Amino acid sequence: RYYQSVFSIPNSPKEDLIMKVSVIVTTHNTERYLLKCMDSIFNQTLSDIEIIIADDASTDSTPQIATELAKTHENVLFLPLSTNLGPGGARNKALQQASGEYISFIDSDDWMDLNYLEVMYNKAQQLNADIVTCSLMREYDYITTSPVYKCKYDQDYVLSGEIAFRIMTNEYNYGIKFLPSALNKIYRKTFLTDNLLTFPEHIFFEDQPFSYSCTLAANRVVCVPQVVYHHYKRSGSIVQSFNQKNIDDMMTAYKMIKEYLQKNNIYKKFRFNYYSSLQHFYNLIVRQIFEFVPDEKSKKEYLKYSFIRLKEVIDIDEYIDFLSSEELRKH
Repeated sequence: RYYQSVFSIPNSPKEDLIMKVSVIVTTHNTERYLLKCMDSIFNQTLSDIEIIIADDASTDSTPQIATELAKTHENVLFLPLSTNLGPGGARNKALQQASGEYISFIDSDDWMDLNYLEVMYNKAQQLNADIVTCSLMREYDYITTSPVYKCKYDQDYVLSGEIAFRIMTNEYNYGIKFLPSALNKIYRKTFLTDNLLTFPEHIFFEDQPFSYSCTLAANRVVCVPQVVYHHYKRSGSIVQSFNQKNIDDMMTAYKMIKEYLQKNNIYKKFRFNYYSSLQHFYNLIVRQIFEFVPDEKSKKEYLKYSFIRLKEVIDIDEYIDFLSSEELRKH
């Protein structure tokens, strides 16, 4: 019944309309969650949107569901990938097809408030923003006693890209957070294309290099309080499991970030931001090891391996300069 109810509400924009937002939905074996995600997009209060479902070589019934959605909704494009490129690669393929003024990314097990796109798009237009972001709430398989926010805004904030970057990398504590995630944001399409901003492929942590380069390239970043992106933390997802690829991909991501800063001759200016962000995500890796690796021997092997890989992305003298003497004592 639920499956049919989705198909009964077609959203068919006229061909001559310019799309305001292209919503890029990345999928990989998410047959259980896709329809809830799509319902939150189909029922958006903003009209003139296109939806691109980029499927990263799913082996379950996700492609069949996406095919039916594309048949019954003229504003839905299904983009199946025959080989696995990771979420970053799937987003890049969809970006090549997108025609909207702005781009929104959503994972297929997440959902949006129903006025999400309208509020974000109108604010982008009003303030001529390259990036607009909003609150992000964590959702779980169980009921929480109170909402869990990764970031929350109680008013509009208009920031330069550099200030947003300094907040994102924990240099500035202005009482708000700016997440290094592509999910709770919309991006001006020409801003992405003019600055050649794409995602790394085949890795986890693909949002980190993308967010660094996007934020530093942006002229204006706006944070809005009125809407929420709902991020579902499901068991078995990337952030709820662990293997060696988690370590390898984090190090690859930070190699790319360092190379980007060096290539643009801003590494010296933002060196401490680099180490602050790296330290935060390395701590995440350590927490994942202790939470998701069951036996003591494997924990120690993963930690040892992470220490070895860490040498590739840090300079010891620079890192000691970054740390306070008290932090150095704790290390």
